[in-house]
Amino acid sequence: MRPSASHMDLDPALLQACPTPPFSDFSDNGALEKFIGLAVKNLAVPAQFEGVKESDNLASETPNRAEFDEDRFNDFKETKIATAWQGAFLKGRKFKAHKRDLPPPPENYRQLERHPLRKAFEEAQRQHLQEHTRKGSWQVVERRLAKGHQILSSMWVFIYKTDKHGFLVKCKARLVVCGNQQKLGDLPTRATTLAGNTLRTLLAIAAKFDLELKQVDVVNAFVNCDIDELVFMKTPPGFEEQGKVCRLRKALYGLRRSPLLWQLKLTDTFKRMGFKEIPQEPCVMIKDGVIVFFYVDDIVFAYPKEHEEQAKLAKKELEKTFEITDLGDLKWFLGMHVVRDRASRSIWLSQAAYIDKIADKFKIDVTGRMPDTPMLEGELKPPPKGHQASRQSRDEYQRKVGSILFAAISTRPDIAFSASRLARYNQNPDDSHHEAANRVLMYLYSKRNLCIRYGLDDSSESFICASDASFADNTVDRKSSQGYIMILFGGAIGWRANKQNTVTTSSTEAELLALSQTAKEAIFMSRLFKALSLELNEPLRIKCDNRQTLRLFDDSPVKLVTKLRHVDIHNHWLRQECKRGTVQLEWEATRDMIADGLTKSLGKQKFAHFVRLLRMEDQTERLGLIRREEELRDMLKARREAIQEVLELEKEVAYIKKG
Repeated sequence: MRPSASHMDLDPALLQACPTPPFSDFSDNGALEKFIGLAVKNLAVPAQFEGVKESDNLASETPNRAEFDEDRFNDFKETKIATAWQGAFLKGRKFKAHKRDLPPPPENYRQLERHPLRKAFEEAQRQHLQEHTRKGSWQVVERRLAKGHQILSSMWVFIYKTDKHGFLVKCKARLVVCGNQQKLGDLPTRATTLAGNTLRTLLAIAAKFDLELKQVDVVNAFVNCDIDELVFMKTPPGFEEQGKVCRLRKALYGLRRSPLLWQLKLTDTFKRMGFKEIPQEPCVMIKDGVIVFFYVDDIVFAYPKEHEEQAKLAKKELEKTFEITDLGDLKWFLGMHVVRDRASRSIWLSQAAYIDKIADKFKIDVTGRMPDTPMLEGELKPPPKGHQASRQSRDEYQRKVGSILFAAISTRPDIAFSASRLARYNQNPDDSHHEAANRVLMYLYSKRNLCIRYGLDDSSESFICASDASFADNTVDRKSSQGYIMILFGGAIGWRANKQNTVTTSSTEAELLALSQTAKEAIFMSRLFKALSLELNEPLRIKCDNRQTLRLFDDSPVKLVTKLRHVDIHNHWLRQECKRGTVQLEWEATRDMIADGLTKSLGKQKFAHFVRLLRMEDQTERLGLIRREEELRDMLKARREAIQEVLELEKEVAYIKKG
């Protein structure tokens, strides 16, 4: 087989993004070893292969290096190539463009015409349409058949698919229906997704009881569903057919009902396999000790080692209905890095890669001194009277706050209060609000390796709940801030920092409202534990640092006197639950109150103590070792491929010399 030009031709954009090393003379093994990184036998000496006679050895036919430098294949690009080794190395490098060096992907089909990677995206388009043809996603019909019906537009979405280190794997193209044009109908469209509290609870259980976590991904999930309404779509941009439209047969991405149809299809599939839904969480199902949870098309099986056969059988049954990709052990989920140490029965949740991404996106200066806290002490004031933010300023601020919020609700309870404060000024931010948002981003970057750890349970309680409130701390409307946190098996599984909906007239009332909110969430989580067959054998306790509030729920004659009806209702409800034994309230000193940092900005020392109370750990060294291990593994794989390419090229050289 003759090598084709594609073996050596590199896309100019990728060559510019990943410049090749300078060509050098590889006549001696020393330089060769430095370049490749492997010890290689002298090519002038015939290599001995097991089962091959010396007369048949291809290496013995290899010409000397000077002759090889002058012998060029006509179909190769006219570039100075010193040896076959370097050509193979370059072939491996052409996929090593980093996302920071790539041009922005096309935003629409028109921009594709002038894009440097147009050919790669066009090939992705063709493959995507071939997949739709294979699955029968639509039927091309005469336009007259759609008379009286709405005809939806469609658009191409172009993205780069990168590996976990940000290096380009391939260019992707997906056809999306403009569902925003679709008229509202009577059919339901809302689909549920896996709650963050539930995900973290399942990871805490997996760490504590050493459960296996195996992940699979469904290919083109929505297209597996038949649509239950008549929908017409224009032929895809760039592939138009005059007088033709597409009658949709499958639930394409963008349609209003597609997410719900996919959820119903997936859950029905698991039900036929014998799995049962958990009432508190539709995206979690269980059967014979095997728990399956999913977020759209990302599916994870959690099970003890002794139930491995049942889990494998479930995956095989799933393969009969959908085309799936087996991703092995759970390592990444919704952009969160799941780090595991089976020996210590610990799981860490990290968003370091995501934080790197948003710091680069907003061009945060990470070279100077980094803040020790996410927000300065004191109140973040509203803009001065008469100030009106420009649309550009408002959009930029909302993007920053949205990026911060995702980290705050996923793995970073230490910035929950800061995110809550920033979000209050989304509609009219000024420079001080931008500076505050940048400070949070800088703090996140400096502490990007701070992780939640599950499995390290060194306390007498497995499940800890804490509630706190800061009375009338908002000077604009004098509403109070409140917060709660729930910790299971050593790690936070649920938290919230928010402003109360009403003005209270005392700290007792503010603490009462915070306790009521916490009790509701804690009772819900206890029901989820029961549905997951998790028995903690301990009462549900909630910690509070206000003694006066706690006196309302014991046998003392102290009563709450308030003219606020809803506060009185919360008081009576919580008293009812305490009498039933559903919850127990305990006093906790303010210095040990875990939820204190969810209600106010703290100074450097108090904030450091707050992070310790959250039991978050800096895993810079561990994450660095994992990253280095993965890089070495990828490098070894690339070099093995380079060696294989060299053997093929050397074989071709020997074949030509024989001919």
